[in-house]
Amino acid sequence: MLDPLPQESWSRANAKHLLQRAGFGGSPEEQEAFYQLGVDQSIEAAVDSLLETNEDWSSVPWPEWTQSEEDPNGETYGGQNLRRRDFNRWYFENLNEGQPLAAKLLKFFVDHFAIDSAAIGQYYRYIGLFRYMDMLRKHAAGNVAGADHPFEGDERLVPDGHYGNFKTMVNHVSWSIAMIRTLDLYVSIRNSINENFGRELLELFAMGIGDIYTDDDDEYTEEDVLAAAEAFTGRKIYGYRYEVNDAARRQNPPLPPASIFQNNNQQDNSAKEFYGQSSMPGGGDIVDGDDIIDLTFNSIRTAKHLSWKLWRYFASPEPSKDLITALALRFRDTHDYEIRPFLKDIFMSSEFYDASVINVQVKDAGDFMTCLTKQLGAPLPSRDAMEDIMQQLGYEVLFPPSIAGWPEPDGSGNTWLSTGAMVFRMNMPSIWSHHNYAIFTTGRTRGSMEDFPELDWETIAPSNLRTVENFPLLLDALLERLLPNRSLRKSQIRTLHDRYSTVTQQLGSLEGVKELVQLILALPEYQTQ
Repeated sequence: MLDPLPQESWSRANAKHLLQRAGFGGSPEEQEAFYQLGVDQSIEAAVDSLLETNEDWSSVPWPEWTQSEEDPNGETYGGQNLRRRDFNRWYFENLNEGQPLAAKLLKFFVDHFAIDSAAIGQYYRYIGLFRYMDMLRKHAAGNVAGADHPFEGDERLVPDGHYGNFKTMVNHVSWSIAMIRTLDLYVSIRNSINENFGRELLELFAMGIGDIYTDDDDEYTEEDVLAAAEAFTGRKIYGYRYEVNDAARRQNPPLPPASIFQNNNQQDNSAKEFYGQSSMPGGGDIVDGDDIIDLTFNSIRTAKHLSWKLWRYFASPEPSKDLITALALRFRDTHDYEIRPFLKDIFMSSEFYDASVINVQVKDAGDFMTCLTKQLGAPLPSRDAMEDIMQQLGYEVLFPPSIAGWPEPDGSGNTWLSTGAMVFRMNMPSIWSHHNYAIFTTGRTRGSMEDFPELDWETIAPSNLRTVENFPLLLDALLERLLPNRSLRKSQIRTLHDRYSTVTQQLGSLEGVKELVQLILALPEYQTQ
């Protein structure tokens, strides 16, 4: 199990599949170049090209208003609604412009460590949100480059400042303003324990719940939840306003704005029992959150849960228990929870290219939006339009449905393909193809798109392919761009041909191309990857 795909099995179909899952697809030219790289230098070289950690996010800086010494929550910068729309569009700029795998991982982390901006509170919101996203971006890239901003270094880090390791990431998340506020760590003190973070650490962020485990995987108990909650007490946020006040300046060294520290007077530092253990493996009492994280990540249950989530996200919805066990041993024992080496094992494995894995994922709203704009070579809509689109698709980054994040495309509670969302998905491509802004819900949003540019139709559908006689060649070119690894039924092809012929004869070949693109993007096949 997890044997590498034989070199002779490398194909254009496999290359397209890997590009789609490890990122958001690619143009026909990018697909072919990636395939040839695997032919010329081996499959491993192609996979390694996706794993390069040279991402610095410099092309997606924080908005200018986050650099101000004034509180960006105030009316000086347009108030909360404008800042919310700014943040939403900035997030999708990261997905569109970041290195593909880093962007895909960022989207995974935003879901796995979901935070609610309303719970963060007004004074903390934009300090907390951007610092939190910056921390997720660094872990997604697997390095510490880029993201120069006035709060650089404020997040508490483990001593080596290492990024790209899942265990380290949980530690960083536990010290973030966003999570401390979202799960009420700031009010959890000894003799008044709040269990929210301790519970979600075990249920969501690490050990998980469900039926992917075997009888040999020990269940954690309510006593374990309480012990974890006790260990994470005493974390406080200091100096939450933007100006550093006099008291902070008198500290030695002075505290930066909105720093986090451990209040030892409010920490429960008693010895604890956790998950059947009364001491750390190397000796010493189980006392604080770092100890709990260490013990949690020693467990095969945590390795299975995180392997299961990553496989479902990058590969297919129903991995076998044997596969999950094999993945978990690689993740924990071979890679010590380093994310990118583990993903290399996935992307190299024969199981990743099995016919049962290709084209079986329903695109969630983030994938749908990002794949569409990348395939069309299109800019993102205005910030008002982006908010409108995401509300209709059911993916508001600042307001997840719960701390568990968004429902998985193949999981219970899935709303990605509900009737309303599906109708909007079918109409949404017309924003780019026909500048159809009637699907937006407000006049303000429609007005914000007045200067939205045309697509590069010559690149998408070269003029020499637009004659009705050349329809088969035109369709092949569009399918290669928009539906790689998919073939259409004869009845679908006839319908597309008839519609293209009619519109071309009545309005010209360019309008025929626009209609054809919109119809292809509305097909059921486009909803999966």
